[in-house]
Amino acid sequence: MRYYLLRQDMTVSEKWVLGDIRHVDNWKFSDPPVNFMEPGVYVLDIRFDGVELDYSLAGYASAPVLSRKARDSLMGLPDVDEPYMNVVFEPVVIEGKAVSSDYYLMIVESQADCVDESRSRFDVYTSSDPVRPDLAGSYRAFYNLVVDASKVGGKHIFRLKKYLGAIVVSEEVKLRFERAGVLGASFESVGGDRVTVA
Repeated sequence: MRYYLLRQDMTVSEKWVLGDIRHVDNWKFSDPPVNFMEPGVYVLDIRFDGVELDYSLAGYASAPVLSRKARDSLMGLPDVDEPYMNVVFEPVVIEGKAVSSDYYLMIVESQADCVDESRSRFDVYTSSDPVRPDLAGSYRAFYNLVVDASKVGGKHIFRLKKYLGAIVVSEEVKLRFERAGVLGASFESVGGDRVTVA
């Protein structure tokens, strides 16, 4: 199975920019602790008004927000359906905007330690880092990310362990988004087929 880094498409002109999710530490959406995600409705603001996107990133922790169309396109995947449910959708109210769809936070609870370090180019935090010594051993940045598909465990949507800002999805997710006409998502291959300059 092929995998892709899921990102927000920055080429959409005059798109909206979503603000922080209110009344909660937004970083917890990147690494949800057990029993943190109480079912309910979350609220966020519009930072800059503009074209609604089916896939957006909200606030300082870049929490994914999906339209009903985008969410529905993922139904039937084992990650989303019982008994696994490694990906949970919670309703979100977008204050100050008359929206044309229902919107949902996509909470990705699954992580995979699957970076092919022999084929990737990256930096890591060290214990002598002047700002984040607490992240020693975690990835600081990737210049070329390659995922070892044999270590993914068949997941379709997951975050990278030791680099939780990255959401990786399978080709099946990419195809479902494309068939549904999801606006706002872009996909970068992490299969080692990208050409990079040394």
